[in-house]
Amino acid sequence: MSVNLPDLDWHSTFFHGSAPAAILDRALVIVACNRAYEEASGRSREEVLGHAFFELFPGASEEQRAPIQASCEYAWTHRRTHTVELVTKQQGESQRYWSVVNTPLLDVNGEVRYLLTQPTNITELTCFRNALNPDSLGMAMDSETEAAERPLGIQEVQQILSAQRRRLEQLFQQAPGFVCILTGPRHVYDMANDAYYQLVGHREILGYEVATVLPEVVPQGFLDKLNKVYDTGCPFMGRAIPIDLQRSPGDELETVFVDLMYQPIRDDTDRITGIFVQGHDVTETYRLSQEVAYQAAHDPLTGLANRRMLDGIGAEFERVGTHVLVYLDLDHFKIVNDRCGHHAGDELLCQVASILKKRTRQDDLLVRVGGDEFVLLLKDCTESVAQEIANQLRHAVQELIFVWNDRRYGITLSAGLAVFGSPDDTPISRALSLADSACFLAKEKGRNRIQISKPEDEDIRQQQADMDWASRIKEAIADNNVVLWGQKIVALDGSKDRLCVELLARLIDDAGQPIPPGAFIPAAERFGIVEQLDYHIVGMAFELIGSLSPTVTSPLLFVNLSGATLGSQDFVAAISRIASEYPGVSPSSICFEVTETSAITNLVRTAEAMQQLADAGFSFALDDFGSGMSSFGYLERLPVAYVKIDGEFIRNMGTHIAGEAIVEAVTKVARAMDIFSIAEYVEDMEQVPLLQSLGVNMGQGFGIHRPEPVNDLFSRE
Repeated sequence: MSVNLPDLDWHSTFFHGSAPAAILDRALVIVACNRAYEEASGRSREEVLGHAFFELFPGASEEQRAPIQASCEYAWTHRRTHTVELVTKQQGESQRYWSVVNTPLLDVNGEVRYLLTQPTNITELTCFRNALNPDSLGMAMDSETEAAERPLGIQEVQQILSAQRRRLEQLFQQAPGFVCILTGPRHVYDMANDAYYQLVGHREILGYEVATVLPEVVPQGFLDKLNKVYDTGCPFMGRAIPIDLQRSPGDELETVFVDLMYQPIRDDTDRITGIFVQGHDVTETYRLSQEVAYQAAHDPLTGLANRRMLDGIGAEFERVGTHVLVYLDLDHFKIVNDRCGHHAGDELLCQVASILKKRTRQDDLLVRVGGDEFVLLLKDCTESVAQEIANQLRHAVQELIFVWNDRRYGITLSAGLAVFGSPDDTPISRALSLADSACFLAKEKGRNRIQISKPEDEDIRQQQADMDWASRIKEAIADNNVVLWGQKIVALDGSKDRLCVELLARLIDDAGQPIPPGAFIPAAERFGIVEQLDYHIVGMAFELIGSLSPTVTSPLLFVNLSGATLGSQDFVAAISRIASEYPGVSPSSICFEVTETSAITNLVRTAEAMQQLADAGFSFALDDFGSGMSSFGYLERLPVAYVKIDGEFIRNMGTHIAGEAIVEAVTKVARAMDIFSIAEYVEDMEQVPLLQSLGVNMGQGFGIHRPEPVNDLFSRE
């Protein structure tokens, strides 16, 4: 089991870092670790991955595991680094002391995805700290005295002290991290381990004051901290503290980051005699965490801020002043991306980002919010100035000539502007929505232009309403909250050979009432989700047929398809894929209903797609027939089984003689081509005899059957 980290720039830093580190998922299972972690745990990578983190501490009791679980939970929920220490003991072994640092790793949305855990074995350091207790030396001498049962001479005492000193020095060298002892109020170096020398540079330090050996730390406040610990007895602790050090006298200052602790050393009278310094060089870890934080707040392709930073910093803009949010969308980017490939698209985005960045003011924030869309936050800016800046950006992008494989491509920019902040206290979330809507309108009006959002703008209000509907449609599809109603299509001669029903999609409002398609279909078409809705309904139609009682013989469901779906290159493949999911349902039970205008948009491709599905057993009905200028000519080119006569002709039959003539002409042509004719909008049964006399085969309308939920409709059949 492993975690995929190919897109993170700190991949190499993590796996080759000298500090032990592992990455945990939400269940605290190890999904990645570095080589240092393998060495520290005594296990190979294969033995570590996929196992719970607690298996590293087999000697930890349930009580001792609780602090680690609490630390991980704190880091996960508070999104902040947390450190915990614990003690473990296995049978036949001595106690081991651990310090575990847990750092949350955020994804591009700002959510915690993993934990970076860094366990350090501090057993030796803990033993060393205990050895600094002045009582320990007295106890050692007392034990020697009692063992010998005689007075010790000065030479023997010196030998004991020397042995104790050597033991402390050994512990010093074995201690993880850097340690040193400073004595007296002038902070004179008494002892230091190799790690400390590596930190400060290999200088001569023993017997010298800190201020003399490391003059560069004095103005950084570290001498003041030492004085405070010595004077007050209060320890000092800091995490990831930056220190500027010279590796050798006269060298350039180099910044390192350390976890640092100063602890007072007391004699047997409780008088402070020095300071014990201990810590870890966490420069690698700190820079790794900074890299993670940067990655979480920036777009990896362009280096611009991302949506997470916009959400975080944007709120600060709301507090004081009037600001402007500019929503930028590249025009025709899809052409370059589709024709030249994603590498070309990425290169174009980088070039555009560079152009925008060069023309962005220092205090403003430029964000890539996704795809070919950007947002510019203009701080303390008026609408007129924002419009001028947006025009400068538009012209700059328009001047870009993008060259790929010796071909030249032009690109333009559409922009939407919205004011937020005081005095109206418009929140940035609202401004983002308004600017997005304005940008959409700019593209609809011809692209390469700027649209300003105004409270009184009816186009913006309609755009906002359609955006709301688009969101509701997506939610309804995801939550299976699209419901089907049905309206019967009956044979006018009274025969009941087959049950024909047109399916009608409905959404349900908060009060549980059905919402007719006229309210939400225009929004679905405007925002490009009508295909998704169509295929969802087709799937529902197959599922409905499969669930019908065997008593319902030969059902035929008419399913409406939009022009976007009919003209899609994936149309045939998508329908075939849905049909394959319902092998028990015959395609002959489905009739796709398309409008005459959508069918003739690309007549050759449409005819070919319809014929492929007709060969598979599906049938087609041409809706609103007669509304076009050359309707009859299409019947020979399209594999149509039904024509639904435009309802305007049906309604006008009683008052306009031309209406009756058109209806009769349609039925005669349809009959000659073995196509069934259906009259739409039959409002009352009094129209039926006239329709029969004109040769119409079937009828549909409120006068015959009012739409109702399909479950109710089929329960009576």
